[in-house]
Amino acid sequence: MGLPIAPLDQTTWTLLGSEKVFEAGDRLKVLRQTVELPDHTRVEDYYQIDLPTYATVYAVTEKDEVLLLEQYKHGVGHVCLTLPGGQIDPGENPEFAARRELLEETGYGGGRWTAGPALVLHGNQRVALGHIFVARHVIQLSDPCPGDLEEMQLRLRSRKRVQQDLLNGALPITSHAAAVGIAETMIRASGA
Repeated sequence: MGLPIAPLDQTTWTLLGSEKVFEAGDRLKVLRQTVELPDHTRVEDYYQIDLPTYATVYAVTEKDEVLLLEQYKHGVGHVCLTLPGGQIDPGENPEFAARRELLEETGYGGGRWTAGPALVLHGNQRVALGHIFVARHVIQLSDPCPGDLEEMQLRLRSRKRVQQDLLNGALPITSHAAAVGIAETMIRASGA
């Protein structure tokens, strides 16, 4: 049993100003903010990183196999396993984007979809908002057609092996590791 979380005697920080100090198209912005803390301390150079909102899909076939992608990820620096997903375009519904990304990257679709939580990637700098989806009973509808920079290979793994891969570091991206844990928790909670 966990410890109860005591309420804080604080309110949120007040945003006094925000200035864009770097921008690379619609993919990356760095903002320098001026914030005031609840005790009235003023911080003139609090930086926020703004990346696009994204969706991550934990897709499971009728045979209870998880769809993974094996690909080089430059932030990791080597080939690794990832979950399907990608950027949500401005104004796009998160589930629609997740379904689109799954079909493009894997050729799979259909199934029963459940939305998980939307999580902030970094507690202080925010970085991005990620939407997690679980798609059960997906079927192959077409060949993959990702159009991404990375070359990728579809890998089907048992749910148990995915959990082992996670613990062995084969899924080294934090947001994907969190999505696996959340998805498995959602599946177990549903009794499936």
